[in-house]
Amino acid sequence: MTITEYALNNRALMKFFIAVLVAGGLFAFLSMSKLEDPEIKVKQAMVITVYPGASAHKVELEVTDILEKSIRSMGEIDNIQSRSLADVSQITVEMKSTVSPQELEQQWDMLRRKVTNAQASLPEGARPSVVMDDFGDVYGMFYAMTTDGIADEELIDYAQLVKRELQDIEGVRKVEIYGDRKPCINIEIIRDKMANLGVHPLEVLSTLNNQNKTVYPGYFDSGDERIRVAVSDDYKSIEDIQNLIIQGHEQDQLRLGDIASVTRGYDTPSRNEMRYDRTRALGISVSMEKGGNIVDLGKVVDRKLEQLKQSRIPAGIEFRKVFFQPEQVSDAISIFMVNLLESVLVVILILMLTMGFRSGAIIGVGLVIIVLGSFVVLYLFDGTMQRVSLGALIVAMGMLVDNAIVIIDGIQVDLERGIPKPAALVNIVKKTAMPLLGATLIAILAFLPIFLSPDTTGEYVRDLFIVLAVSLLLSWILALTQIPVHADRFLKVKNRKNADLYDSPIYRKFRTFLSYMLWHKKLAIGVTVLLLGLSVYLYRYIPQGFFPDLSYSQLYIEYSMPEGTRVERLKADLEKVEDYLLNYSGITHVTTSIGGTPSRYNLVRSIAEPSMSYGELIVDYTDPEVLKTSIPVLQEELTRNFPDAYVRIKRYNLMYEKFPVELMFTGPDPAVLKELSAKAERIMRDEPSAMLVRNDWEPMKPVLTIDYHQPVARMAGLSRSDIGVSMLAATDGMPVGSFFEGTHSLPIYIKSVDNKGEKLESLNNIPVWSMMPSVVGINGETIKGLLMGTVKSEELLSETIGSIPLNQATRGIRICWEDLVVRRYNGQRAIKAQCNNASGHTAAEVRAALMEKTDTITLPEGYSKQWLGEYRASNQSTKYLFRSLPWAVIMMIAILIMLFKDFKKPAIIMLCLPLAIIGIVFGMLLSGKDFGFVAIVGALGLIGMMIKNGVVLLDEITLQIGSGKDPYQALLDSSSSRFRPVMMASLTTIVGMIPLLWDDLFGSLAVTIMSGLLVGSVITLVFIPVLYSLFFRIKGKKVKIDAID
Repeated sequence: MTITEYALNNRALMKFFIAVLVAGGLFAFLSMSKLEDPEIKVKQAMVITVYPGASAHKVELEVTDILEKSIRSMGEIDNIQSRSLADVSQITVEMKSTVSPQELEQQWDMLRRKVTNAQASLPEGARPSVVMDDFGDVYGMFYAMTTDGIADEELIDYAQLVKRELQDIEGVRKVEIYGDRKPCINIEIIRDKMANLGVHPLEVLSTLNNQNKTVYPGYFDSGDERIRVAVSDDYKSIEDIQNLIIQGHEQDQLRLGDIASVTRGYDTPSRNEMRYDRTRALGISVSMEKGGNIVDLGKVVDRKLEQLKQSRIPAGIEFRKVFFQPEQVSDAISIFMVNLLESVLVVILILMLTMGFRSGAIIGVGLVIIVLGSFVVLYLFDGTMQRVSLGALIVAMGMLVDNAIVIIDGIQVDLERGIPKPAALVNIVKKTAMPLLGATLIAILAFLPIFLSPDTTGEYVRDLFIVLAVSLLLSWILALTQIPVHADRFLKVKNRKNADLYDSPIYRKFRTFLSYMLWHKKLAIGVTVLLLGLSVYLYRYIPQGFFPDLSYSQLYIEYSMPEGTRVERLKADLEKVEDYLLNYSGITHVTTSIGGTPSRYNLVRSIAEPSMSYGELIVDYTDPEVLKTSIPVLQEELTRNFPDAYVRIKRYNLMYEKFPVELMFTGPDPAVLKELSAKAERIMRDEPSAMLVRNDWEPMKPVLTIDYHQPVARMAGLSRSDIGVSMLAATDGMPVGSFFEGTHSLPIYIKSVDNKGEKLESLNNIPVWSMMPSVVGINGETIKGLLMGTVKSEELLSETIGSIPLNQATRGIRICWEDLVVRRYNGQRAIKAQCNNASGHTAAEVRAALMEKTDTITLPEGYSKQWLGEYRASNQSTKYLFRSLPWAVIMMIAILIMLFKDFKKPAIIMLCLPLAIIGIVFGMLLSGKDFGFVAIVGALGLIGMMIKNGVVLLDEITLQIGSGKDPYQALLDSSSSRFRPVMMASLTTIVGMIPLLWDDLFGSLAVTIMSGLLVGSVITLVFIPVLYSLFFRIKGKKVKIDAID
């Protein structure tokens, strides 16, 4: 008993099964995890090590090099890129794409062990390294918390309240705050007052350290209890600090406030800040637990914020949505539902027009059941609803009716021939069930390389395979069950037993044309080969890309100043940019961050390296089209008006490399590397298709170097550390403990200032002192003079703990030039010449234009170059995609051999596949879309569709020849009988993809499949019979060409 006979005999069970799929599909649609992008693991981690006081080269040699050598021994590493700056080392570790998400945590644990093992080899003064591996966390709800007149510290307190409240919401994983300036206590010592009152810096330090020092006074036994003893006198307020009696001046009751100004302030320079439409703001970023529903969680978070505003947060504080994934996802689902409904209606309409109202309605109902059933299966296997899985259903829309078309067409033909209905419902299933299953499996296998691709891009589009596999298998099951059951009840066909079913004008013209091609086989093959050759030649004119920009009404602008630029200059520039943007037509809001990227609020954007000379502007538009048209004008204006900065406008894109075009040079000498990069940069600037040229090192900057001379310094009782500490007090401020205010810990800094309370203008005259009393000037004569009264105690005190001007303890200050950043790639120093592709050009075109010229750059021995950027990302993704293709092809061929039990018929189908290039090339050229990763995915899917149509036709040819029919007549009759199913299957697939043509992500895929399938259908119906007649030596019959008309 076949599955169809079982379904016909158990109609109640079938109705129940369909009802479960429909109801379950609706429930799954409402309950399934909804996201903007698929959840993927970012296979990168960063190791950060602070080494205060060290230059970039010293950090590189003493910290970065040691850590890199330890890390490289762990294996499974794709590359290690490091950035050594003054005071800090940043090492980015990228694992191989073949590392599975399940193994990733083990790799990060191993990385931590390697870093820990290297700590003992780091220099004294280097702080413990920190490993960060949470780059995959996406904070899909990003708010700007703005204020109108509320002080920063109060705003931060309210932000912390919001963080605690949101963190308690079920489904929230993390809450982060960005832009919170750190409050501190500044003790600004006025140099002249300190000198006039005879106070020495060491006395001030001792006073502060002793007063706020935690002491252990023990425990007191009282009866049966043991009571802890504490000594009070911590700072309770700023006034307590001001009123501290300076150590050594107890007699004259000299207090700290007499020589210093004690004030509250903020750490300077500020590490990060944020503004929203020119207003001071804090960033509140909220991420979701894995498997959650971002739409529902967004509603809960919004309600909680509204409750807080009503009850605990004062008026004047607002929460502005900078990027809100729940709205993005909700809009995407709404658009999907419209596109899905359009696709279903168009497919049903075409089927009704070509196969009759009842046949079209039966297939249409089955299509809806398949879509809802697919939701059920995805929900059961923890699938998610996001842009890829939703797009996959639309991609599959036309393919889902292929099996049903073949079945219902077979039933309809049998009924027209007068075969009784019970037999007609089963006959076609008996003949085509296994071929259709094989063809369905082949269509699924065509997308298998996507599922097996381990890299980031493959992981991103992996749901395409999962959704297609589930829905296509379900379509095969329902074609054998639901279609016959509904056809039995609703399908009514007139008996045309004595009529020729293929005697219509379309069929007559098709049979005549096919007969002509069978007689002129050489002509058919010649024309086909000519078209194929022409397509191969024209392929070079198709724009080559990697991953398309996605459609958002928001972009972001990177604003980089040379490293070492004061943050005040950066702020001033960004304020001018804000003013310009907010007055630009079509722009609604501008969010500005200083110091880095404020949040990873979506997966398809790059994260900037933290720097106090970097700013970023997130710009909102009224709609995506206005955004696209404004970019060239904005880029030109910003580049011209801010020549000292590197300004780059970026749209959201999965391309994870920082620049689309990068040429990297590696070698030992930074000077040689810069020279090589300069040559490449000149070539890039001369190339019209390239723009925004730069390299990833920084210009050398002056450094004020104190010429420490040990003999002179030792005579003054000073060490290098003493001079460094004294300089710190005159520059950024010397930390001397903390002041606790409630739950806040405020660091205390000592700073040297002039009489006006400003930083000292000249470093030569700043006071330097020893952290330990100096005994260099104390000898027998000094003691004797002290006893006889010829040496005053004040003079002795001044000699032991006093201070002297810097120029008396050193040989002065000289200006040196040094690199502010040193970059390495896999253990070698490296520099990248970088550029963007100009509007109207792809990165591949730019690289191709540059290659011939950059190849003329002579590399010294020990130096090498390689292309990175989009070229590397594209090559890597394509390599992993095609690495699995042979296995998919082997399984496809195995299925074909199993179906046909010979080699010739599979060979006929496989020989037809390259001809799809004809349709693809002409389609891409006419549409103007890039042929990138997504288009390649579409080409793989097209292979499966063409094989599926070929299987259906060859199976019919085999059956008719097997029934004893003349082979030539069998070719004509088989092609005629499969003309409508093949054309309808192709037409429904083509039309079903129309809504995707304007989609930024799937547009190129849709063009590839639509144009390729259009030509592929002709190939299937004409070229397969021609090849069949050649392989099996079937002679054609002469037909006049005018018979076609």
